[in-house]
Amino acid sequence: MQRSSDCSKFINSGTRLCSRRILLVSDNARFGQLITEFYRNYLGRAPDQTGWDGYMGQMQRGRNPYEIAYEIQSSPEGRAYKARQQFNSQRAIDVANTARNRAVAERDALQGRISGFEDRIRMFERDIDDYKTRQEELRGQYQTALGQVQDWTSKANEFQRQASDWEDQFQSKSAEYQAAREEADRYRNEAVGRQLAGLRSGATVGGANAGRAGTGTLASGRTGYRAMDDRAVEIEKNIQAESGALSRKGPVVERITRAQPRRGAPSGGGQAPPAQSSSYYASRFR
Repeated sequence: MQRSSDCSKFINSGTRLCSRRILLVSDNARFGQLITEFYRNYLGRAPDQTGWDGYMGQMQRGRNPYEIAYEIQSSPEGRAYKARQQFNSQRAIDVANTARNRAVAERDALQGRISGFEDRIRMFERDIDDYKTRQEELRGQYQTALGQVQDWTSKANEFQRQASDWEDQFQSKSAEYQAAREEADRYRNEAVGRQLAGLRSGATVGGANAGRAGTGTLASGRTGYRAMDDRAVEIEKNIQAESGALSRKGPVVERITRAQPRRGAPSGGGQAPPAQSSSYYASRFR
């Protein structure tokens, strides 16, 4: 029984030793992990062998791991690393702020350009609307002008037709006028010739003038020749103002009147000879 008890004690003590060894291995692994994290977080590097062995022994002897972490962080290397971290962080912040400010400035500039483009687009839209309105007005004016052109073309054609008609009438009336003028000149020359022939035969202003064709007097203003047709009579009326002899005016009658003796002249003196004239009518008396 004693042997059995000793064996049990031996077994129990071995178990405790094994458990303790397991706990020791487990603690060493955890301690090593903590030391590695402390170095990386506070120094920015892996632990060196000297630091590893020292801090591992302290943890195995029961030192608080947080004290070791504070010691590593407060060391000169830890403070320098912290300063570098702060500097890098501030630098990163400054870079980020600069980039943000630049982005804001670019955004504002782009927003300004966009606003300018929007204003120009609105201006272009207004111009386009004005152009469309002007185009509609011009289209309406063009249609109106086109209608006026068509109207004036029709009127011009009508005026051209009327002008052609008036030109034809003018040509016809000109021909009729020329023929009537020639005929009037002929009748006037014949009438003047007959009157001058009557004057050469002894007719006076107050005397009678008889002819084979009819009777008439110079004082009456009409010859009354029946041989003339109606057209000749009308032409004779038109030339009375020009002939002068029928209306008791003109160079022939005036010369005859001046050639008559004045009242109160001596009876023995006789009549004065008629004045000599070189005119056409005077030459007909010779």
